[in-house]
Amino acid sequence: MAEGKMFSTVTKPVEHDTSDAAQRAALDEAASSGGRVFPCIAFYQGDRLMLSTSFPLPYVERHVRSNPATKGTSPRESTNRPLIPEHARSIKDYIVANPQNYILPPVTLNVRVLPSVHVQASNAPTRAAWMVVHDSTVFYVTDGQHRIAALAGYPAGRGTAPGALDEVESLSNNGLAVLIVYERDIARTHQDFADAAQTKPIPASLLAVYNTREPVNRVLAEIVDRSALLKGRIDETSKTLPKMSQHIFLLNQVRGMVKELLVSDYAMAEDSLSRHAKQLIGTTGQQDEFIRGAMELIDTLTEHMEPWNAIVGLPHSGGVANRIPDLRAAYVNLTATGLNIIGRLGYEIGKDPSEAARHNRYLDLAKKIDWRRDAPIWRHNIISDGGKISTQRAPVAAAVAAVRQQLAL
Repeated sequence: MAEGKMFSTVTKPVEHDTSDAAQRAALDEAASSGGRVFPCIAFYQGDRLMLSTSFPLPYVERHVRSNPATKGTSPRESTNRPLIPEHARSIKDYIVANPQNYILPPVTLNVRVLPSVHVQASNAPTRAAWMVVHDSTVFYVTDGQHRIAALAGYPAGRGTAPGALDEVESLSNNGLAVLIVYERDIARTHQDFADAAQTKPIPASLLAVYNTREPVNRVLAEIVDRSALLKGRIDETSKTLPKMSQHIFLLNQVRGMVKELLVSDYAMAEDSLSRHAKQLIGTTGQQDEFIRGAMELIDTLTEHMEPWNAIVGLPHSGGVANRIPDLRAAYVNLTATGLNIIGRLGYEIGKDPSEAARHNRYLDLAKKIDWRRDAPIWRHNIISDGGKISTQRAPVAAAVAAVRQQLAL
């Protein structure tokens, strides 16, 4: 049994014959030194000791430090990248808005002096351990400083904005999963942060499926399911639509149209969109009314607008459905830009309180506009001389103005 006094020069766990002996040793040390015991799992990745546990949020606020670089200075001299207050605020707002139903991923911390760690002697790759934390123990953030700032507070102007812990009392009973790495070299800590960032972003369409907390995504799902054209013909997992895909749109492209119908801006930032959506369609009744109006537009166009009226009768897959890639290459209204134009005009027409007047305007949009890519109406706005279609705001606005003029809106 390799028991002994624990000093700051110790770089590996203290092993004991049994797990009970390891736990007793940790409790005895804490009692005699005023320390605190955290049960954890000890393991190695490569040649470095890792400890996985959880900290109460108030403990995180008091004992976890970040060292963000200052903009304009070398980040090599600091542990963390520059802190972005807007990012910390968005996380905090999310927690404050959902205190009973939120999730914060684990943060990665590093210690430059290893705390006392007591484990049972074993060759197993993972072992139960008890970590004794003294007043002198300092945890530094490797990855997750914005989550920590969201909880504890973040810079705002010349002061500090309060964190979620300051605004939601019940959070003091919550915890946060942490991965603790014993690392004395700041360059290795920087590399750990870079390694932790090697993740593949969730495609926007898939995020729209999963993040149903947002009202826009909830109404989007209903609109797709209720549409004879869209149901079964939307790619909900990809980042881009393959050229030969038999799907007609990405889900995120349809979401752009929904954003236009709601706020008349397909490119509105997500934070702003979330705030507007909660005001405009925050209740079930408001969502039902919005969906009804959207379906009024989509159903009319599906029945009367080329080539939507042809596609709706096609099977969802197979040889006949192979027409869709050719149609997509030939029509503006089978592109994200076309959906944005339709959404913008639907937003404007939808303001008319007369159902009959709205229906007639939707019919005009379906029948009186030539939606083919080579139609003169799209030249010098969304279609360039080389035939490429633009997704930028200014060309889309110009195309909307051209349609508005042709329909005498």
